[in-house]
Amino acid sequence: MKTTSYLSLLLICLILNSCATIINFPVSSIAPAADGMVKFTKDKNNNYIVTVKIKYLTNADRLTPAKKLYVVWIKTDTEEVKNIGQLISDNKNNASLSSTTSSKPVQIFVTAEDAGDVNWPSNQEVFRIKNILLK
Repeated sequence: MKTTSYLSLLLICLILNSCATIINFPVSSIAPAADGMVKFTKDKNNNYIVTVKIKYLTNADRLTPAKKLYVVWIKTDTEEVKNIGQLISDNKNNASLSSTTSSKPVQIFVTAEDAGDVNWPSNQEVFRIKNILLK
């Protein structure tokens, strides 16, 4: 009985992950060592779950000009630009964010900022993915 439950759970996980869209960020001119990806999935309410993971991302205070943190933005299918949250870094220069939005993302980008609650992105853009095609 346990084996059947385990296999059912595994199958459900595989099905859910197969519906995800994963895109790698291009190489950044501001932080060229950084290696990142974003994963888009939909929840049962048709919201988009956005998961960003970046390895080897230098601390924002080492940029020129120095900033305090990184913020993730989406451009929606209605041309709205939305701050979906701040990247959280560990002590090994890995950063991540998981956020949920009801708006369909068509672009995603990361900027260096002085505060996490800004309403408009700075011009210090680290990554951008254009033309995201989601269902």
